[in-house]
Amino acid sequence: MGILIGLDHGGSTTTALAISTDGAVLGRRSVPMPRRIPQPGWVEHDADDFVRTSLEAIDGALAAATRRWDDVEALGIANQGETTIAWDATTGAPVGPAISWRDKRTTGYCSELVRAGHEEQVRGATGLPLDPYFSASKIRWLMTGSDAARRALARGALRVGGSDAYLLFRLTRGAVHVTDTSTASRTALLNIRSLQWDEGVATTVFGVPLELLPELRPTFGAHFGEIEREGSSAIVPVTADVVDAHAALFAQGCVAPDVIKATYGTGAFIEANVGPEPVLPRNGLLPFVAWQTEAGPAYSVEGGVFDVGAAIDWLVEMGLLESAAASAAIAVGASTATDLVVVPTFSGMAAPRWQPTARAAVLGIGLDTTPADLVRAVLTGIAFSVAEIVNGIADSTGVEPREIRVDGGPTTNGFLMQLQADVLGRPVSVSQEPDVTAFGAALMAGVGAGALTSADALRMTPAATVYEPMLSADERLTRWAGWTRAVEAVVAHSAAGCT
Repeated sequence: MGILIGLDHGGSTTTALAISTDGAVLGRRSVPMPRRIPQPGWVEHDADDFVRTSLEAIDGALAAATRRWDDVEALGIANQGETTIAWDATTGAPVGPAISWRDKRTTGYCSELVRAGHEEQVRGATGLPLDPYFSASKIRWLMTGSDAARRALARGALRVGGSDAYLLFRLTRGAVHVTDTSTASRTALLNIRSLQWDEGVATTVFGVPLELLPELRPTFGAHFGEIEREGSSAIVPVTADVVDAHAALFAQGCVAPDVIKATYGTGAFIEANVGPEPVLPRNGLLPFVAWQTEAGPAYSVEGGVFDVGAAIDWLVEMGLLESAAASAAIAVGASTATDLVVVPTFSGMAAPRWQPTARAAVLGIGLDTTPADLVRAVLTGIAFSVAEIVNGIADSTGVEPREIRVDGGPTTNGFLMQLQADVLGRPVSVSQEPDVTAFGAALMAGVGAGALTSADALRMTPAATVYEPMLSADERLTRWAGWTRAVEAVVAHSAAGCT
């Protein structure tokens, strides 16, 4: 029986997982994904690194499983969502960098569109605000950002898409230019109701011709092309394509709004499955397509925290930690009798406030503040940031969550997970599968190939370790009040034009 491959384009690594059709993990491999910051607020990758790291990761997972490409029944891709690439269709060569979801270079352009009165049109069609986080403004930048892009555009050869669309184009030798509707829903170009590209938003607001964009497909199915690994005679169908956060939502078995999923990585993405009709929040959270089958879509409500693993990495870069793994042990030794608060918005604020120019802040620092205090305060700031989104989702759906299911690298930090349960006042279930996103992509590939049913896949939710809240209600309220004051100060500072 064949095996299934799940591929996860993470912010700092590309990971492949090889599983059997009964959900057993046979092999895994993670490959570093280089990124660069050419100037403040700009975050980008070399587009070809998505191809290189994907193949290296899959090769490594197969080697760990002692299997070959010939054994692969299907491949599923979990992509970076808003990360955007442009390339020349005649050569397959990129015409600029892969602009990361964390990138802020189009902040000024988005502000111009808001001032011109376009936000109501964009939000009404797509459900999304005008913000540099989403792909549309990145596409516009790439269209005009280089001579190569302008020449390809003039010839009708320019193509744009996410990390998934570029990888598929390259690995199928240009046979397909496709994406799925979950990915498209994060561009600010997809009509959230019709699930088609919105021509008015694309051409009138952003000036993006529809012929540049990928064809839209449901998340599951053998319509994403076939790939042939160089040196192998195997032909592998790609039978699932989905945003990374939504792959984890599927793997965690989240099919109703009373179970909320949070994936922690470079950032954190917190969401709930709200069913076959979109919920359009009024509190700054976002409606997306979680996934789409031939029978129809499942929608989600989501909020993002841009700096989680990135905030912990900052502590390492500042010399306050030897490694990210040491953060829990260091934080345990910190003082609990301090008013120190860190708002870890290094890359701006996403939902619910949408302040792209906001920066991180440390409040209450004193001469007696220690490195351990700062470490603990950063972890606490991460926990509160995530908790705000959880509470916002409950407010949007009107459904009280009975469980928070979490996954991702930072969830191995037991101190952070206990903090998360404490500030939420709810149990937090930490997946024991370290690569849930890749696992979800593999399960989706199995469904798309007909090797699994959705019911089969949902029964394979990984086991979890549960953290129960230990903080008293009064102490929780006191800490929330301090956190709220700190965030309001950061928002006021950003609104005043201070950076």
